[in-house]
Amino acid sequence: MPALSARRLFRTSPAVVLALAASVAAAQSPDIAPDTRAGTFKQVQGEVRLGGGDGRAVQPGEAVRAGQRIRTGKDGAASMVLKDGTVMVIGPDSTADLSQYRFDSTTQEGNLLVELLQGSVRVVTGLLARVNPERFKVKTPTAVVGVRGTDFIVEANPRPEPLYYYLRHHWSDDSRLRR
Repeated sequence: MPALSARRLFRTSPAVVLALAASVAAAQSPDIAPDTRAGTFKQVQGEVRLGGGDGRAVQPGEAVRAGQRIRTGKDGAASMVLKDGTVMVIGPDSTADLSQYRFDSTTQEGNLLVELLQGSVRVVTGLLARVNPERFKVKTPTAVVGVRGTDFIVEANPRPEPLYYYLRHHWSDDSRLRR
């Protein structure tokens, strides 16, 4: 069998060249990409979508990441467990942004910001709220909730209505106060 000359070697097919280039690139890249997962959807009921517009349907076991929008339909709800053990349940007809989430399991440092645009969310806090309560926040169109480690529900109405309240034996209508 004749030996391959340098000239013949360089005249190899484009497919071989691409395969060699891909193997070199793969050898230079890290073996494992960093895990950007904030948590995992555990249960999904009815219509639940990730992203704006029509978004894409969510399946149990799917990752949720910081910066994602979660939307539920009138019959929808979703529960997720975040890396620090926080459990969030997004209620029906809701829109919530997991605007910020970072948790280092070694140092237990991190932060969470959920922006509830409409609907309801129930939260059972995990390590993050116990270790760094000042860095665990839920924001609605009318309020920011700071958390001190607990189980709570927040509701947001995109079109706030006047709130009727009882104060010192007087009924009052104060449209500045919102639900």
